[in-house]
Amino acid sequence: MSKELEDRIASLKHEIAAADGKMRVELIEHLEQVVLGLEGIGATIPAWAHELLENAHEEEVEDGFDNMPV
Repeated sequence: MSKELEDRIASLKHEIAAADGKMRVELIEHLEQVVLGLEGIGATIPAWAHELLENAHEEEVEDGFDNMPV
């Protein structure tokens, strides 16, 4: 199972790099699920995946503050 997840995470790296907009957001959500699956079986997660997910979460938080009334 870990081999399938590792193959999928490698594929997602290329798909995310080529995507934009809503498709990119959906692919990042898939990446998060794959990372959770790999963590669940104790596999090593590539650093780029952690960084990308961290950046995506930071952007979500910033977007939330952008929409707050002052």
